[in-house]
Amino acid sequence: MNALITQNLSTLALAVQSKSASGRGSSKKIDLYGIKKLRELILELAVRGKLVAQNPEDEHATKLLEKIFTEKK
Repeated sequence: MNALITQNLSTLALAVQSKSASGRGSSKKIDLYGIKKLRELILELAVRGKLVAQNPEDEHATKLLEKIFTEKK
């Protein structure tokens, strides 16, 4: 997964699309579409735990939450 991101980083970062020119402001509005998609991809990978190698000794999140809940009581 990391290789896929790094190999296509420049393509993702440079992807732009035109914004609607209606309303006030410049008629040359652009949207950095690639940056938005890259941010979404990184967030999705982070949430899924795919950005770093997982330690097999770590316990499951539900067990950890149960311990925290018990300690708070």
